[in-house]
Amino acid sequence: MVRFFTTLFFLLFLVTISFSQSKVDSIDYYSEKKELIKAINYAKKKSDDFLAQKKYFDFCRISVRKSKLFGTLNDHEKALVTLYKALSISEKNKLKGNAEIIEQIATRYSIIGDSSKAFKNYYRAKKIALIEKDTATVVYIYHNLFRLHTTKRIDSSYFYMKKKFQLDKKTNSISGLSISYNNHFVYYTLVDDYLMAKSYLDSSYNFAIKNNNKKLIISALSNYGYYYMQYQNDFKKGAETYEKIKTDYKDDLSTFDYVELYLNLVYAYEQLGDYKLANFYNTLAFESSQKLHNENIRDKIREIETKYNIDKVEDEYKEKSKLLEERQSRNKKIIFIFVALFGFSLVLFYFFYQNLQLKQRNKIRELDSEIQENIINASIDGQEIERKKLSEVLHDNISALLSSAGLHLSAYLVGQKGEIPEEIVKARSLLKEAHDQVRDLSHELVPPVLAKLGLYYAVQDLCEKNSNSIIQFTFNYFGSNQKRYNEEFEIKVYFIITELVNNILKHSKATSGYITLEEKNNQIIINVEDNGKGFDSSKTYSSDGFGLTQIKARVKNLKGKITINSKMNAGTLVYIKLHIPH
Repeated sequence: MVRFFTTLFFLLFLVTISFSQSKVDSIDYYSEKKELIKAINYAKKKSDDFLAQKKYFDFCRISVRKSKLFGTLNDHEKALVTLYKALSISEKNKLKGNAEIIEQIATRYSIIGDSSKAFKNYYRAKKIALIEKDTATVVYIYHNLFRLHTTKRIDSSYFYMKKKFQLDKKTNSISGLSISYNNHFVYYTLVDDYLMAKSYLDSSYNFAIKNNNKKLIISALSNYGYYYMQYQNDFKKGAETYEKIKTDYKDDLSTFDYVELYLNLVYAYEQLGDYKLANFYNTLAFESSQKLHNENIRDKIREIETKYNIDKVEDEYKEKSKLLEERQSRNKKIIFIFVALFGFSLVLFYFFYQNLQLKQRNKIRELDSEIQENIINASIDGQEIERKKLSEVLHDNISALLSSAGLHLSAYLVGQKGEIPEEIVKARSLLKEAHDQVRDLSHELVPPVLAKLGLYYAVQDLCEKNSNSIIQFTFNYFGSNQKRYNEEFEIKVYFIITELVNNILKHSKATSGYITLEEKNNQIIINVEDNGKGFDSSKTYSSDGFGLTQIKARVKNLKGKITINSKMNAGTLVYIKLHIPH
């Protein structure tokens, strides 16, 4: 049951060893916000512009970044097509920097399990990087060659391990040295020299602490736990190490990390004879596994939807661009014919042509703007559809199954005589807790009061739930509180108001909030006001998460209008007017 943390180790450094960018741009911004459609669309537009302007070096650099975005979506075919196109242009124009492109090609093959092509391209990239003295790329290549050779030829892995270590010492890279020492730990573990492995693990941990890199620290501590239990049979010390990770770095662990951590704690406490704690962590491991499974399902759904939207946007863009190019070509021919036939009208047709070109450029800009808006709306609609689907699945399927399991268990206990086993009682308690958590999560995704009673009662409930000793929300409604609107319309309006309330709670430091709904002339008017610190609404700020930008996009999607008035230390007023759909 002990998990060998070398797997975590290798995956970690595929991420941490990367090339730094000189500045943060739109690709970095959208990637950080996990808005991959926008990031890819922006990268595509920039690469097309660089290619048209014959800025081939810039084209190759942004193509590498675009390939990484496709890699994030597990679309390695598109990633490789992008990289090979960049390599072809780079070689044709005899540019420097091919090592990074070829190294990325090797990495793609490594991820999809084609080790033969991965080795071939890493060796090729190494040769070029050494000639061009590209130290960062060489370090990355040495590390990956070490990683690949550990499963093929252990002697070769030692060679590349030492090569990387020498470069890290030369550049005095603290994080790099921590990685190299951890590589030594892996190597000497594989060759069964455990004393040497332990000494290098100590060095890796010390450099990770010095660099204050939490991922490196967690990796080193995980390897300590493995070492104590596997080679020293010191299960108490192993358990203490994993408990330290759980306590000190709980916010830095993924769901996958928690599954691995809990399973190792189960093994440690079983060996120590503490079956109560072993059972406790076994339960946590099972719950984390279920959570990881659900996260993987959601990620797959989101990945499929994102790929679909990207392909749809690209196809629309290509089709419209093709039509515009054909139209432009046809117009040029007409103009040239008239110029040839009517030479005396040259000046007149010259101005006509310029005006036509300007209109076409404006049309292209309008199409770009329309596509960007469609992307935002598609993303928002996708989030709402996913939220509703998840709520229905949780409430109708999973919650019902948990309730049924609890009833069967209760029915079984009714027929039993004597003392009920503690494990059965605990199992029933866990089932009830799981049912309650699933119900609460379903309610958070789509509040039941909204679905059952409508917008008026849902907003009233929202104000009551968020009112406390620090802030009081007041709700006023002018209209019939029994009236129901279109379900989709109610959900969108509710989440707009919810996000505005969240902004008040998170940022305003207000003591009072006021929400007013009014139905007038087949329109619904929303006022959300607070007495908080406010901000300068005349300036544009980048939004976090959902934010004001996407609130505006939601309102525009509903064909409404939004006005935001705010001044420093004078509170904020948001005014929204929406047409009520029939």
